[in-house]
Amino acid sequence: MNNPLVSIIIPVFNKSDLVIETFKSIVNQSYANWECIVVDDGSSKYDFNQISEYTQLDQRFSLHKRPSDTQKGANACRNFGLSISKGRYIQFFDSDDLMLQDCLIGRVRAIQELSLDLVIFSMGIHKNDGFVNDDTPDVIVDDWEAALSAFIGKDRLPWNLQRTLYKSSLLKGEISFNEALSRFQDVEFNIRLLSRLKPKFKIFTEVDCVYRRASASNPRTPDFNQNVFNSIPVFLDSIYSEMPKGVLNENVLNLQMWLFNLIALYADKSIKTSQLDDLIRVSENKLELNSKQKQILRLLFISKTKLKGIKGVVRLNSYLRKKYIKLQIR
Repeated sequence: MNNPLVSIIIPVFNKSDLVIETFKSIVNQSYANWECIVVDDGSSKYDFNQISEYTQLDQRFSLHKRPSDTQKGANACRNFGLSISKGRYIQFFDSDDLMLQDCLIGRVRAIQELSLDLVIFSMGIHKNDGFVNDDTPDVIVDDWEAALSAFIGKDRLPWNLQRTLYKSSLLKGEISFNEALSRFQDVEFNIRLLSRLKPKFKIFTEVDCVYRRASASNPRTPDFNQNVFNSIPVFLDSIYSEMPKGVLNENVLNLQMWLFNLIALYADKSIKTSQLDDLIRVSENKLELNSKQKQILRLLFISKTKLKGIKGVVRLNSYLRKKYIKLQIR
């Protein structure tokens, strides 16, 4: 195995303590030939200074501010990082996750030895000073068509950005991130990549990186739920323009359930009824929603935004789920 340069691209926004832990996991890699392109998305002065101080300790790091003429968000940061990267391979990574020591060397070895466009490894869940394996089995698919179906299927997400090492020549000049999306970025990017570029890849079940779940020490942004609702129509427009119709038709029931689950999880008092109406209007034809399903989604929204904490609401939500699923049967 030769040792080509790997470009690690990380968007950052505040949370400097966690960011620096991520940087330390990169510095501790057994594979040394990397550059880490850090793109700041408008952090506070304190956090930016903390991040800047650490990146100056190792010349393999470079810190940049997102260009002012681009839209705020991680996707614009990733696109900028990709545009200035020099590596033969590209590793997108999140600023609060961690690489295990042999993460990069294992990925570089696999992608070279098998002559692949990308490789995917498994991801553990951060716990205390270590990690635990996810209880949900990895989704194993062998070709781009099966992967496309899995990305909108009912099982675990086949892979996200952190788990994947890409060949630079596959991406550069061919595909970029959708800067209108603030959620579902990984799924939408990989769907377009699979549909357009039909890459050769392999999935490995070995855990080589660690994911931090949202917590008190790693909170979601205040506008997280708003961003989910704003991103759903953009996501649907994208995948319905990119994916083969046959794959979409086979998975329409999964997408209907995906919409129900998103409303159940993220509808709160910050979401206006007009936003739900717009969402249903955009979704109804693509997802083939009938009038009763739309009524259930509206009742679910009322339950989550107006009735939260009221006795019996949990039972109501369970009833709505069962009724919605029953209506899905064709």
